[in-house]
Amino acid sequence: MAAAKMTTGYDFEKFESTSPRARAGEAAPQRKQPKQEPLKKVEKKNSQQKKRESRKAAYNSAFILFFAAVMLGVLCLQISAGAKRYELSRQIASIEAKIEIAKSENVRLSSELNSITSIGKIDDYATKILGMSKIESYQVEYIELSDGDRVIYSSDRGLLNIFN
Repeated sequence: MAAAKMTTGYDFEKFESTSPRARAGEAAPQRKQPKQEPLKKVEKKNSQQKKRESRKAAYNSAFILFFAAVMLGVLCLQISAGAKRYELSRQIASIEAKIEIAKSENVRLSSELNSITSIGKIDDYATKILGMSKIESYQVEYIELSDGDRVIYSSDRGLLNIFN
């Protein structure tokens, strides 16, 4: 296809007012202008007024700086408290893990101790390794104590004197 020469135009009649007044040839009503108030005269300020205003501005800026410093301090405290809380919770978790390991070690050692100190194992060790035998009934002797008997400890027994 051959390139067509494009021409664009605007129909300005569409932008014209289609009100009955415009068709009759009347001019469009004009907008009301807002009333302009007379400008106020700026009075010159004396030195006391200038000092008061500058002092007030200084107080305001000092207050804003103080408030900003306080808020920054609170923010820093919040951050440090959060970091401390995190560190403490990490330490607690570490200690709890160590406690669990210690508890499981305690269970293991208790079962090992129970297996070593069982009556059957002690009996086997005494008879087989130490060469001991069970007591016979003729080897048992009973001692009767009457009311007049008593036990006397001598004072020359060394470390046993501590407990008297």
